[in-house]
Amino acid sequence: MYRFILTLLALSITLGMSASTVYAGSSVAHPSWPRSLRDDLTERVRLSRIEVQDLSDQGAVILKGTVLRLQADGIPANQLRSFQLNPKSPRRYHAADYARVEIGRDGITADPGAVSLSKGTELVVLDLKVSGDQVRLFTHTLDRVPLPGGKVGHGCTEFVFAFDPGTLNRANLGAIAGRIDAVLTRNSNG
Repeated sequence: MYRFILTLLALSITLGMSASTVYAGSSVAHPSWPRSLRDDLTERVRLSRIEVQDLSDQGAVILKGTVLRLQADGIPANQLRSFQLNPKSPRRYHAADYARVEIGRDGITADPGAVSLSKGTELVVLDLKVSGDQVRLFTHTLDRVPLPGGKVGHGCTEFVFAFDPGTLNRANLGAIAGRIDAVLTRNSNG
């Protein structure tokens, strides 16, 4: 009876590992599968990571992706904030409090922010989302900027690029990149 249970256990472990290997391997893109628009944009604009845990260095870029240079003046940004989900845990999380800037065919509209960014400010992209008729870039200032009250810190802005549904459906990377480059150009140094 002991051998039977042991054999049954070994068989179920083997089948379970095989199934999980197949499941985990299925998320890997096959060379013949079409790439998504998000993949193409993320290849063009590499994502960055920032320090959130160390309060003295909070907001510093620890993994620098593509650096973008702001081509408009007076773009709002909110001050970088973080929070602890559990007071007993030292782990901190980035509060997704971005000043929203919408770029459409008719121009730029923006919600007010804690700080106003000037033309030429360098930004990094923390996340990029493509959904419906929008491409959204979640950005963070590369360097500290002046904040209200005489302080300095990092600013966060969400750029929402609105497109005709057909542009995103066709994955017209040239048209999408052109609209983004009009506001955020890739820095040749970053």
